[in-house]
Amino acid sequence: MTTTKDLPWLGAQRPVIGRLNSMIREARDLGPVVKVRTLAGDEAWLVTRYAELRQLLLDDRLGASHKDTANRPRYLDNPLFDMGVLSNDPAVAAQIHTRMRTSLTPHFSAKRMKALQAGIVERVNELLDGILATGSPADLHRQLSVPVSFLVLCDLLGLPDPERFMVMLSTAGDVADSDKAEGGQLVLFDYLLELVRYKKATPGDDLISALCEAGIDDDFVTKLIAITSFSYLVTPKNLSAGIALFAEHPEQRELVIADPDLMAGAVEEVVRMSKTSESCQPRYASADIDIAGVTIRTGDLVLSDHYAAGFDDLVFEFPERFDVTRSPNPHMAFSYGSWYCIGAPLARLEIREVLSALFTRIPDYRLAVPIDDIPMISDLQLGGGIAELPVAW
Repeated sequence: MTTTKDLPWLGAQRPVIGRLNSMIREARDLGPVVKVRTLAGDEAWLVTRYAELRQLLLDDRLGASHKDTANRPRYLDNPLFDMGVLSNDPAVAAQIHTRMRTSLTPHFSAKRMKALQAGIVERVNELLDGILATGSPADLHRQLSVPVSFLVLCDLLGLPDPERFMVMLSTAGDVADSDKAEGGQLVLFDYLLELVRYKKATPGDDLISALCEAGIDDDFVTKLIAITSFSYLVTPKNLSAGIALFAEHPEQRELVIADPDLMAGAVEEVVRMSKTSESCQPRYASADIDIAGVTIRTGDLVLSDHYAAGFDDLVFEFPERFDVTRSPNPHMAFSYGSWYCIGAPLARLEIREVLSALFTRIPDYRLAVPIDDIPMISDLQLGGGIAELPVAW
């Protein structure tokens, strides 16, 4: 009889850039929807094939509710993931999810992104000024990808103290110490609630002020901002993976430099291939679901691996080939349907502006270590992924 310990473990392999690690590949070979052991030690269904993932993302029996929230199976042992369980009632959870999307979506419109663009370009060039002043080699993850993503987030939200906020997010995101994470989450929410009340009294041109002016209650705004803030863990990984992929494939970089119109497609290819950690989205079945020859039972945890789906050879020809001219490129790295990432336009904008500036100012950069030796963060830290990106020029 198979026990949880016998199942493939999500943390069993070191992530690699530009291809699936062997554990995910072996799990996928067993079937498009297979049982695995999560980083928290619980059982879950891992979805790795494109067709099945898309089918489940459109199935309203899969969502953000669980009838027994305290004893539900977990993806990670971190209290922040409790925010992802919106109710023990599927209908109520769906209503809350819709309200969240309705509240946030207007603030990531094309018009809003255009307004943010100049500030992003300025941030990127300021960081590159410092990198060039220090000289080669440099760690473009810590010196470029992380700070630009975080500073843009703080500009968007209207946060007055970026360094303090980063420390709070890092503490709340500790997966190795749940007590530390829980304490960090309390500090984070107290800070955000205080900030929300300040913005109500002294509004500015930022997301928190706009949500307050829309009449949304303080606690709900606080939760929205906390969820939005943790998105900053994803974009730096995409940025650094893209920088690494272009260093590994300089002929692709030359194509984009020669024809800037290829940048939009290059961004999509970067996003498709930038899986650098076990970055699954946890959802729960509110009823039995039959799919791909298995039955997902009510209450089961389902992990949607959007990045693994981008390596599905049934959809993408030569999926481990980095190709900025790939067309079509229907990846689901930003999810799909009602779960589609609201912040996708901002992520695309950041990746585009960082790569454009880097190709202009340091066009001949190269990796200072082999791509498979790029240091990675343990999955015991929320977000996992790249720890350093050593480059030279």
